[in-house]
Amino acid sequence: MSASRDDLAVRKQLLVAQSALYRAQLKYEVTVLRTRATRATSWIGGAITLISLARTAVKLLSLLKR
Repeated sequence: MSASRDDLAVRKQLLVAQSALYRAQLKYEVTVLRTRATRATSWIGGAITLISLARTAVKLLSLLKR
């Protein structure tokens, strides 16, 4: 009886450790995805700023040509 109780205790410890590992892996993957999303957002914002500046420069040049 004691052996089966020990087996159950070891099995429980293993399941708890596996669960902690899965949670840690999930947390890491979420962090990676958030970092990628942040980089993409900042890149898109920079591209929009450059396009706006280019359009403004083209408009100013067309006004100066008149």
